[in-house]
Amino acid sequence: MSDSNNNLHSTQQTYIPEPRIERSGPLLIAGLCQPLDSEAFTRIPQLWQDFTSQWNQLAQRVGEVNYGLCMRADAGAIHYLAGCTLWDFDNLPAALSRFVIPLQDYAVFHHEGHVSTIRHTIDAIFDRWLPQARFQLATQQSLHFFERYGEAFDPVTGEGDIEIWVPVLEKT
Repeated sequence: MSDSNNNLHSTQQTYIPEPRIERSGPLLIAGLCQPLDSEAFTRIPQLWQDFTSQWNQLAQRVGEVNYGLCMRADAGAIHYLAGCTLWDFDNLPAALSRFVIPLQDYAVFHHEGHVSTIRHTIDAIFDRWLPQARFQLATQQSLHFFERYGEAFDPVTGEGDIEIWVPVLEKT
């Protein structure tokens, strides 16, 4: 397949600079979770809106950073969790899912542009960067990757401080 056909979502390749490698975790994340399917790209924004409406109920929230986790579930299904960091899981509303991001090495990629184009960056990471990298995906855990929406992310404009964190191990 030619380079011009590698990314079906765009007419041009997404540029991926070399990531930084960072050891991070564990992080306690709580939020709303749903399975990913063909309608995921239209449902994920609504999931975030539903989650942000519950922020005031989270007295144990830490900081202003938010996370979008893509996790492997049973039978190969992928689930998406829109969440935030907490200092503990005590007394959470029953509707919120809990997940611990493990202590791990991560390849950290900066996403340029609007959040709606994040799929291009993710595709480029997994389709182009990872196969050629000196790293491999850490598959011993259920976490596939996560999006980190930093303090400078503006949910109104959909831009600013967006990173993709991919759990990695050095190839042997």
